[in-house]
Amino acid sequence: MMMPLLKSQDCTDHDPIESWRPEDPAVVDYWLCLHIGPAEEKGADLFYVNVLSELAAHALSEEELARRKKIVIQQYSWPAVMSAVDQILRSSEGSDWTGITQKLRVRFDWEFENYREYKERT
Repeated sequence: MMMPLLKSQDCTDHDPIESWRPEDPAVVDYWLCLHIGPAEEKGADLFYVNVLSELAAHALSEEELARRKKIVIQQYSWPAVMSAVDQILRSSEGSDWTGITQKLRVRFDWEFENYREYKERT
């Protein structure tokens, strides 16, 4: 079985995200880019997830909240975010990278999400 591995992460709104401290940890809403690849290989694909505190999630409409691939945490902390990501990665092992990617796409937006549809239109 292959395991997906978080190789790095970044955030355009808060750089470096690992040391960012929100003004109010109860109100957090940002997009996180996760570089995830097979543990046995060097490369990685990009996956995006919306990190939200419960209070920020409640401020969104139900439709908007349902549309987003998200991690919702009660009170913001970087270890809480990493714990949620780690749980998702551990539940996404598979026999090949394609199968793992399919599992990850349930929780994260994948960089190639609309690539096939785009190629078919061009």
